[in-house]
Amino acid sequence: MGPAIGDLYVPPSAPQDLRRRLLALSFLGLAAFLAWQALALRSYIRADTRPPAWDQAIHLDIALDYRNLLKDGRWSDALHLAPKPGMPPFPPLYHLGLVAFYDQGAPPSTALWLNWFYLALLTVSVFAIAFHFRPDGSAAACALLISCSPAVQDMLHTQLIDLPLAALAAAAYWTLIESEDFTLWAGSVAFGLLFALGMLHKWSFFSYVFPAYFLAARAASVPASRFKVLAAVLTAVVLTLPWYWVHAPVMVPRLFQASADFAVPVWKGGAFFRYLGQMNEGLGPAFWLLACIGLLVPQYPRNAGRGWVLTAWFVTTYVFWAVVPNRQMRFLLPGLAPLAVAGLGAWPKELIWMLAALQLFTAGNFTHRWLSPITVPAPFYDLTFFPSQPPATEDWKIAEILEEAERRHDPTVAISNVTLVANDTFFNGPNFVWTAKRLALPHLRMRGVNRRLSEFSEFVVLKQGKLGPAGVIDQLPEAAAEITRKKGWFEKAYEEVRRWPLPDDSVAVLYQQRAMTVPPVVGRSFDYQFYSAGPFEATDLKLQFGDWDPQRSVYRWAKASAGVAKLRGITMSNLEVEMEDVLFVPVTSKEGAWEDVRFLRLGRLRVKSLEVSGGSLRAFLESRVPHLRVDVLELEKTLKIRGTYRNMGVSAEAEMALEPKALRIDLVAARLGPSVLPFLGRFRDYRLPLTPNPETPFFIEISGLTLRDGQLTVP
Repeated sequence: MGPAIGDLYVPPSAPQDLRRRLLALSFLGLAAFLAWQALALRSYIRADTRPPAWDQAIHLDIALDYRNLLKDGRWSDALHLAPKPGMPPFPPLYHLGLVAFYDQGAPPSTALWLNWFYLALLTVSVFAIAFHFRPDGSAAACALLISCSPAVQDMLHTQLIDLPLAALAAAAYWTLIESEDFTLWAGSVAFGLLFALGMLHKWSFFSYVFPAYFLAARAASVPASRFKVLAAVLTAVVLTLPWYWVHAPVMVPRLFQASADFAVPVWKGGAFFRYLGQMNEGLGPAFWLLACIGLLVPQYPRNAGRGWVLTAWFVTTYVFWAVVPNRQMRFLLPGLAPLAVAGLGAWPKELIWMLAALQLFTAGNFTHRWLSPITVPAPFYDLTFFPSQPPATEDWKIAEILEEAERRHDPTVAISNVTLVANDTFFNGPNFVWTAKRLALPHLRMRGVNRRLSEFSEFVVLKQGKLGPAGVIDQLPEAAAEITRKKGWFEKAYEEVRRWPLPDDSVAVLYQQRAMTVPPVVGRSFDYQFYSAGPFEATDLKLQFGDWDPQRSVYRWAKASAGVAKLRGITMSNLEVEMEDVLFVPVTSKEGAWEDVRFLRLGRLRVKSLEVSGGSLRAFLESRVPHLRVDVLELEKTLKIRGTYRNMGVSAEAEMALEPKALRIDLVAARLGPSVLPFLGRFRDYRLPLTPNPETPFFIEISGLTLRDGQLTVP
């Protein structure tokens, strides 16, 4: 007598119609689950009005860049899209997906619809993998276990690439398993395609498929499989190489830098085991505990010989990301799907279904908060049941603040910088940058706080109260104290123009430069044998100020010259500059002596003459590029350097030329170790703008540029 449907088990010898009925029931159940998730996501999107957090805002900003470029038909510019400051360049596929769902006039939560499609891919892929090893109804339960986990539900509610990576990793392993160790054409080519899609979502995708490299290397030695491995490799290389070839020179060093954020070495403080605690929270205590125990004795009703791939998938992912100093649960997420199959194979099917029911309730509670979280103390990690992340209807006033600044913008200047003194979850620099671009505000440019606070900024936004999490606010408390200090330089330079209450009971305050009717200093000319102010030092400094314009609160012109001057680590001699429309305030000590100045406005800077020696330029490069040691620097028509970077030999040659609106630096050749670096497209040419930009919001004129006899000279 054959098995009954109620047994929920179909051995390989079972009739095909019985197998089809089980698959149909499983897919109907998963379809019902995904429909429920779509309804829950729609409810979340309609209710949540919060702006995106830090990285989420950056991804939306990149998507908006792609949207604008493609709308204008600038396909080449889209291929060479410049990375955001301090960030590695991101491959394009996730952001192109966001473009399809991105509504410029709607809350950013509308972009979350893209995540539902990746959730569906993850669910179906995990089910297919589970059914391969255990052809019964519990395969659907395995898919629900991972898709309903708090970590996946969290990623469903945010604009990050990690849920897509998890879905693509699961789909890639599905095709890898179905390729039967690269003996079947369809599975082999499909794996190469999915590997390429993963790498075109994010560069870290390679770290989730280490077992595939072993299988490919082993299969390549078998004549019957060799061409199938080659097909998979060629598919992956052909699709990914163009983007990585263009962006690798910028991407690689920035990835090393980004991996050190919040870095704790793997050998300190039990860092290697930190992910175990995060897995407890991300998977749910019951799933986490049962899966970790079951992984020690994995059981498979069929195809047990291939089950090691699942264990290796989890173990290699865990080890790789435990070694990487920046440890966040979302980085480990694409390696957790095999726990739902390999980790639960040793447990009875009834227990798996009970656990799936618990996960389903957890997923619903995550969005709707039927129950508050319950924390149970435990020896190593507290166990948290029923975490929740319901939507919130909150207005953080970012659009209103920026629109108010745009309305108050001084029409006599090209752009107005806005310095933000805050770095909170929903009130941060990337958020303001993305919102200003989304609103298409033509004159505003965002600036972060540095040692000069708000230099060259017409506006300052201060979040009074909580500036942000303690680990990311850096020098912001000092900046906030300076802004609120009585009789300080900031009070002389700025005035409050408006304030807004924020949802966390703090207050956003907008400051604008004061209209000054009298000049900031008494006198028209000053001579100093030695002068020091902040990052600027000079000997034989001469200053001369022209007429004061009380209507515009600026000196119409000013001149400065110095025998030797040092600015931000670079030493210049025979310096002579002229300036138009200058405004500054002195920073004085308690005794009234000048300690520094803060420039507020500058319309145009003319560099009449300066000289920079090769030795000074070498010291400057070494100070600005960590781990770089320059052994030889030559200035003779071109700039040539030879030295070491991170103990690897490095050499480069660049040409410099003045254009009407930029100083152009063309990289002629570059080597890192024995390899020639592949500089293509606009990454081969760097243009330092001479027109107003956030760093230098004024026009720059340079009377000429010469590289000769070991010196850079103007003219």
